[in-house]
Amino acid sequence: MRRMRTRLLLGAIACLVLATPLAAQMAPSVSGETGLFEVTNADMLPQGRFSLGLSWGLWNRTAASVPYAATLSDDPLRYDVQRIGMSVAYGLLPRWEASLSTGSNRYSASDYNWQGLVNGHYRYGSFTHSEMDKVRLGTKILLNTQDPVLVVLFGGIALPTQSKNDVNALGTYRADYDLGLSFNVGWVTFQTAYQLNGKLGTPTAFPNVGDTGYDISNTWTSAVAVAVPVIPNVFKAIGEINRVHYDGGDTQPPDFSEVTLGGRFAFGNSGFTASGAVRVNIDRWAKYGNSPSSIGGLVQVAYLPPPAVRERPRAALPREAEPPPATEPVPPPPAPAPVMIPAAEPAPAVRPSTSTTDEILYDAAKSRLTNIAKAILDGVALRLKNNLAATCTVSASTDAKEKGGDHAALARARAEAARDYLMKRHGIDGSRIATEVKGDADSTDAMRNRRAVVTVTFP
Repeated sequence: MRRMRTRLLLGAIACLVLATPLAAQMAPSVSGETGLFEVTNADMLPQGRFSLGLSWGLWNRTAASVPYAATLSDDPLRYDVQRIGMSVAYGLLPRWEASLSTGSNRYSASDYNWQGLVNGHYRYGSFTHSEMDKVRLGTKILLNTQDPVLVVLFGGIALPTQSKNDVNALGTYRADYDLGLSFNVGWVTFQTAYQLNGKLGTPTAFPNVGDTGYDISNTWTSAVAVAVPVIPNVFKAIGEINRVHYDGGDTQPPDFSEVTLGGRFAFGNSGFTASGAVRVNIDRWAKYGNSPSSIGGLVQVAYLPPPAVRERPRAALPREAEPPPATEPVPPPPAPAPVMIPAAEPAPAVRPSTSTTDEILYDAAKSRLTNIAKAILDGVALRLKNNLAATCTVSASTDAKEKGGDHAALARARAEAARDYLMKRHGIDGSRIATEVKGDADSTDAMRNRRAVVTVTFP
């Protein structure tokens, strides 16, 4: 156990030392959806994009008591769960993503005079057992895109991987279901979730009982998380605290609170991120001390492919005019007397630059960003994060037939709405974003007149 905790600390230190400036600090949570460590926030995968995650985690848990059994001297049984997990998520629509996650669980307890129920299975003394975790299919939907509060609905089904006849298994052979809501306000996320765990069918260690087993409790989890960009676009500090309440079942483990503290870096513009955190079971530590230890942790590496940068097509350079063909020989004029002209210094070479252009449209007489406009700006923000030297210009215009009076003010509000979204939603430095007011455009399409052209320039 001591070696495993040492590896966890070394892994977290490696994440800190090897990290370089950020591409995009989005990563899947342990359960698969895009989020923080275990809390799902309002970050969404762009449509058609995917993410991958590999993680190692250590959780400290307390077993449920055995009904009608005498209490042993060291009760309750306290055990650890180590999980090596993987997840993949995919953006189905701008506000909808799906995920899949699974892994391998290792349960272990030290040699004490204790007994208890782990997922409805009877265990006593020291034990170590490894098995494949359930396969969770999850989904996540962003219900609204209006600041300051963003609301996310998520849920999933965990499909069993254990057989009914495997008496050594610690997982149930029934599916689990979960459903939750997250509320994002700036850097802060509030989350509540309920998991309906598989009921009957957990074998017991007692003879002549059949396959009824113990009903295990459902879990209700409430959490608060903070993700603070300590160094904008470089390092994000993440803190989570959750309260787990057990509901129903033949016997229940004690409710507890858990704190997870750590951070997330990224490896240049490669799309890779690395995360490390320390996890503490507060209630177990306060009540039983740190023997066995109540400290766990998490190490995660994730990958979100960066988008391809589109180059604006350049106009072809005009060819030099060719002299017209001569119809007859013309004698050359007499050569003028040589004149001494000082040699001019060569002009400095012009450094080429590339840029991308996107167009977002507005509703008539409004400056509010539509969901499609926000999805386009999400791609613009990712390009600005991938290249910290890039700058952005937002040029807004109006249609001559729009109502509302001052069209210049309306165009200015449209440009500022796009600028504010890039700054507040994605943390882009305002000094990198310029705005321009074009006034009434002259296109025959009124909708295209109500637009803003967003140009990202790469030096």
